[in-house]
Amino acid sequence: MTDFNPAPPSTPAADPASLVPAGWWCRAKALILDILIFLLAALIPMVMVTVGLVFALVDEADSGSSGVGWLLFAVGVGASVAVMVWAGWKFGWRQGITGTTPGKNRLGIRLVDIGTGEAPGGAKGLGRWIVPGLINSVINVFQLIDYLWPLWDDENQRVTDKMFKTQVVEA
Repeated sequence: MTDFNPAPPSTPAADPASLVPAGWWCRAKALILDILIFLLAALIPMVMVTVGLVFALVDEADSGSSGVGWLLFAVGVGASVAVMVWAGWKFGWRQGITGTTPGKNRLGIRLVDIGTGEAPGGAKGLGRWIVPGLINSVINVFQLIDYLWPLWDDENQRVTDKMFKTQVVEA
């Protein structure tokens, strides 16, 4: 199947009690892979915004005002918004539907709902992706604590996993 129409899990849902929590290092490696994929996608829009802004400011300083710099800046901002929407879909919504991200898939781990042992659904996946960033905007160290929490948690869950009643397990 494609990214737009993901195939349902090929195996039936396991008993939630029999699922083995994924280790912290495995989860960390999956996160690093996902961050690298996101940064690769965001690289071109970031360059467009930077170059466009520099050209626009140089044009205004020279009183040339050709507008090409501002156009490049605007296109870069639009592309940045598109990348953020794509990332929300890929690492949030789709993770909730399939239980995996590219990093999780590569390392053989998946996200499940604690109660059912199945993928938690798009809304929970998107919430799991958005909420840590929103909380971090108020409590600046939340994401650091959230990602380190599985190191001392008995169920190897992040704080966000506890909020959404999810868990990352070995596939």
